[in-house]
Amino acid sequence: MPALVASALVASAISASALRAQPAAAGTATGTAPRALSLAEALRMAGGESEQIAIARAGALRAKGQLGQARSALLPQLATTMNWQKQLQNQFEAISSRSDNGSGGGASGDTASLADNPITRIFASQYNFNVGLSASQPLFTGGRTRATIAAARAAQESADLGITSAQAQVQLDVTQAYYDALLTDRLVSIAESSLVQSERTLRQVQLTRAVGSASEFELIRARVTRDNQRPGWLQSRTNRDLAYVRLRQLLNLPADQPIALTDSITEAPMAAPAAAAAPVTTVNVNVAEVLTLDPQVQAAVARVLADSDTGTTRRAPVLQARKGVDIAQQQLRATKSQWLPTIAATTNYQRLAYPTGLLPRSLADFFPNWTVGVGLSYPIFTGGRVRGEVQAAQAGVIDAQQRLQQVQEGASLDARQAVAQLVESQAAWQASVGTAEQAQRAYDIAEVRFREGISTQLELSETRNQLQQALANRAQAARNLQVARKRLELLPYLPLSQGFTPTTGTSR
Repeated sequence: MPALVASALVASAISASALRAQPAAAGTATGTAPRALSLAEALRMAGGESEQIAIARAGALRAKGQLGQARSALLPQLATTMNWQKQLQNQFEAISSRSDNGSGGGASGDTASLADNPITRIFASQYNFNVGLSASQPLFTGGRTRATIAAARAAQESADLGITSAQAQVQLDVTQAYYDALLTDRLVSIAESSLVQSERTLRQVQLTRAVGSASEFELIRARVTRDNQRPGWLQSRTNRDLAYVRLRQLLNLPADQPIALTDSITEAPMAAPAAAAAPVTTVNVNVAEVLTLDPQVQAAVARVLADSDTGTTRRAPVLQARKGVDIAQQQLRATKSQWLPTIAATTNYQRLAYPTGLLPRSLADFFPNWTVGVGLSYPIFTGGRVRGEVQAAQAGVIDAQQRLQQVQEGASLDARQAVAQLVESQAAWQASVGTAEQAQRAYDIAEVRFREGISTQLELSETRNQLQQALANRAQAARNLQVARKRLELLPYLPLSQGFTPTTGTSR
């Protein structure tokens, strides 16, 4: 009879605890309905809202502008000028005035004609107004211009690869943040369930203590066990809140925007290995059999790898490093071209006026002046400047080549790491198949045994911890498996892992 009364009271306690443990509906605090968000929609939103992608696009725009600047050196340069000036004191005006006045009015005819000469009067004018048009065209630059263009083009292609790499990284970051939020949701549910179970055990002990079937020690231990569950539950809630904050930041959503994630990290589990039909009659263990991966794991990994590109030649970081080598080689070529002469053609057309007043009165006051020339420039002695620049450019080529070698090695290691993570995640997920169900079954049995007085509270606590760990392991394995698959899908476009950074030489 006491057992029946205890069971009824425990059932009511379970219902009340479960109701209290239910999280408030998303959006209740803010009065807004939660926004349903799938992973596909999150990836689409991140593609247009990410600061990382915007920075990469700005770099591509900068590289495009630099390519246009480099190309402009092949085209003629045309400029127009307009200038007006007034001379406060003019030597030609003074000479003309003296020649016009003479000495004592007895100037000779030659002096008078000099003063009346139109050229003399032009130079003696205190006003000067001219409009000009100048043009220049480089004829030979020793290959410097074309090398600069080639380097700028390689830089633009590298910047375009940077956009692709940034987009892939954002997709991976959003995928991780999305599944992290789902994982923390699941861990909160597990922590809440464990706390409710601990509360249920405590109330069971309180009932048995009231009828004299349990000691004070068992009651204290049940209360301590319940209280020890609360910090883990609070920590899981904090982790969940932070995971959702991170997801909102990646998607540029308002900080108080409630979100309801519609996807799930769980999937249909693979079939668990069939139990042996024959009874166990020996304790001998085949080590090779125990340490061999499940064939289902190998088959699942093989299917994912068949649709993935794990090579290093097409990795975006490798392609960018190759562009870096091309840029360094073109910069070396442009630097060496300083040893060669530079030839350019120039022309300058002007219309000059020397009005007697402030401004010219008509177009007839303007006089043409047009020059055409070809200039040659050759560095005879630069004090070692060009030699030093060539040596620095040669060092840049060596640096870029070594960085390429490092990136290729890093890409190979990165690919192997991605495959290893997939194998590990797939094996962990396969190992969790059935474990959570068995742990739940074990806890149900342990709870009945404890209620009936057959087992101890320690056995019940250990079984509860095993159930909590099994559920958490399964959720973590599901999250890791989804992220590992996404990483392999995006591997050709992703930057190298954050743990790898080329260190040869100095940054250019």
